[in-house]
Amino acid sequence: MTRKNNNDIALLLLESLDIAALRRTGPRQYKFFGNAPKFYRELFPAEDGGPSSEPWHTSPMLEFFLDDAERFFKKGKDGSISSGVWQEDGKVEHDAALAALAVAFEGVQIIVVRMLYDDYIEKSRILRKAREQLIERRSMAQSLKTFKTRARIDDLTKVYNRATFNELLGSEIRRSQALDYPLSILFLDIDNFKKINDTFGHPVGDVVLRNLASLLVKTLRRNDIVARYGGEEFVVLLPHEPPERAYTIGEKVRQRVAAMTHPGMPPATVSMGCTTYIAPETADNFIQRADLALYDAKGNGKNIVRVR
Repeated sequence: MTRKNNNDIALLLLESLDIAALRRTGPRQYKFFGNAPKFYRELFPAEDGGPSSEPWHTSPMLEFFLDDAERFFKKGKDGSISSGVWQEDGKVEHDAALAALAVAFEGVQIIVVRMLYDDYIEKSRILRKAREQLIERRSMAQSLKTFKTRARIDDLTKVYNRATFNELLGSEIRRSQALDYPLSILFLDIDNFKKINDTFGHPVGDVVLRNLASLLVKTLRRNDIVARYGGEEFVVLLPHEPPERAYTIGEKVRQRVAAMTHPGMPPATVSMGCTTYIAPETADNFIQRADLALYDAKGNGKNIVRVR
């Protein structure tokens, strides 16, 4: 059997196993090879009639993984790194998900995107940390699901609570140090929230809190970590975002909050502190700098973003 025939068989096998492969030809440059599985053609639009060689343009999760893969490939060592498991919003059935793998072997560098199905996902989801936010989406025994929700989620706003955020913050700091990527934080405080409660009542104040949490989740990327830090304070962790991008994101959030409407009351605003992790500072110092930036915003007219 010729080498060409062996290659053809290998490529057909990849397609049949719902595996797509892209070979690295240069920094952030990849070429798709083989036949594209059905899931890949459906999720990532074709280019010039052929399979997409840049699927990260339409997938935030793949875009984040590409940054990790590029850092890995630049080391020039054999090995592999994995993205973990995720789902594309509104595009993948509830019992299927995706995973990516960056592989380097004898000078060949490849990114593999694979479709996974329920038998694999059931095992992997149980082991995943809350950061991927997939375990909450899996149908589990009701008692276990209720316990995990109460332990990790704020009852009113349905985003992470302070304890969960602190746990995830430590994990993200270690990961950013290991992979050398920026990690930024936004601290938000609803302006004049006591006056809102005193004037319109606590039920309206609760609506404002829920609306803000919902806006944050809808505005930010899927892997950004949103939590209610306490009272009217919220915190957002932004992996892979440098200072200038974090400030831009904070400004976008601030403007969208000011444009929100709440039944029975005028628009509310938020003041915001923004900062980026400086190794090797502790998590407490990182949060303290963000809190000081928030204090600056509160002391300079409110409804603004300040950076420390």
